[in-house]
Amino acid sequence: MQRKSSPQSRGVNAEEKRFIEWCKEQPSIVSGAYGVEVHHCAGSSAKTYVGAQRVHIGHWFCIPLTPYEHNMYHNRKSEFIASYGVQSALWEALISNYTGDIPENITEAIINYGR
Repeated sequence: MQRKSSPQSRGVNAEEKRFIEWCKEQPSIVSGAYGVEVHHCAGSSAKTYVGAQRVHIGHWFCIPLTPYEHNMYHNRKSEFIASYGVQSALWEALISNYTGDIPENITEAIINYGR
């Protein structure tokens, strides 16, 4: 189910929706197992800066995780990062297989997020 627009967050656009749907079809980025959930790494309303420009990355910064891995991230974050690495690096590995278009400023913002 897609989140609706609210005063704090806009809804998902068509490009973002295609990316999220694609993520649902992928195996887990950490274990390769199928049956994944889409994890919004910084939350669906996340924004960051690329230079002076504010960029909405929330619906792009997603990775496929199994329910166990997703739960591990939320309950044992430091253990997850120690085992699998930072989410921006996982996302960068994920998009190497994506054939759609991701805006360049989005890619730059996510790769540099949290580093």
